[in-house]
Amino acid sequence: MDAVTGLRTMAALLAERLHAFRSLGDNCEFGFVQRYGGVEPSGLLRFSYTPMADLIRGLRCGFADFGVPGDLRLSVSSGGTYYCHSVAYNIWANTGHPAGSIEPEVLLEREYGRLAHLKRKMLDDLADGSKILVRKVGRDEPEADFARLAEAVWAHGPSTLLRVTEAGPDWAPEPARRVADRLIAGQVRRFAPVEQAWDVDLEPWMHLVDSAYALERGAAPTRLDAAAFPEALTLPGRLRRHVGRHRATALSAYTRAVDPAGLRADTVHVFSSWVWIPEDFAGDRVFAAAGYARLGWRDADLSRRRCWQRVWAAGRLRPDATREPVGLGMIGTRRDGFWSAGARFAEGPIPGDEPAPDLPMPPFRFPGRDLLGRLRPRFL
Repeated sequence: MDAVTGLRTMAALLAERLHAFRSLGDNCEFGFVQRYGGVEPSGLLRFSYTPMADLIRGLRCGFADFGVPGDLRLSVSSGGTYYCHSVAYNIWANTGHPAGSIEPEVLLEREYGRLAHLKRKMLDDLADGSKILVRKVGRDEPEADFARLAEAVWAHGPSTLLRVTEAGPDWAPEPARRVADRLIAGQVRRFAPVEQAWDVDLEPWMHLVDSAYALERGAAPTRLDAAAFPEALTLPGRLRRHVGRHRATALSAYTRAVDPAGLRADTVHVFSSWVWIPEDFAGDRVFAAAGYARLGWRDADLSRRRCWQRVWAAGRLRPDATREPVGLGMIGTRRDGFWSAGARFAEGPIPGDEPAPDLPMPPFRFPGRDLLGRLRPRFL
């Protein structure tokens, strides 16, 4: 395998490993982890809110009453999406259909058929132990609850469980560890908010999934450093000053228009850059863009000033679009500005680990260059 082919397999390997996992509910977060990683595996509980006690009860009886006539109800979430509720097991599944986009009777009939298929598939997966099952555990959840969950799962077959907890802001990449014969434990920095499961802290999840897969399957860890993801577009990495262009608070974009036709359509791409927020910055946001539809992302932490921090965004560029924006953006006024260095656009769902720029501290101001910064709208 040549060097280019080897590099190109890194993003694909990570996606392949994500296929080996299935969510045991809690909420939709792990379903979004898989989506942001570039895969869409089916799963009964992938986009479901599933309380622990109801999950254990359902597993103990093989979800016998799930989806029987009269079990399912439709309701509309606060976000305007149809949810399908199993009365028997208190499982709330996101249908992905906005309210009004389909007749409720038609959708409910589809849900009966879809969920019956996914229930059979889940029970088959449990019986042969072919998937690694993921369940998040909150700080206040008793250890005994997870022990009962494990017993209920293992009554069906030899599945391995991945128990995920929060490490907090001091999280550092550490491999998952085996704590029992069919039990792996690991941590992410934070969980997504209950009502905003799409707000995923993706990098810790990618590290955890990769190391848990390697531990369970006896495989080598995937390289997750920046060099493992091949460049999709050459960008200058020099130090740059970005200044707002509007009197009132508004979006200023520092992007390059990219033609998706020149990129691999089946691959997630990520733009990343190091940014330096000065002490006097009063804007609302500094962020990255990788097309109009972001998957994973990390915006600048505006509480951190006068230090380098990395921002990034990952997405699939739409093949039918003529141009997609790749670069940085700021919500602020012409009195606001920031510095960037090390811009990179590459394949993969995350930017990969790399050291902060070895550059002198940017000056407090850049005399004579703010006007030039406003006049150069493209990320060059």
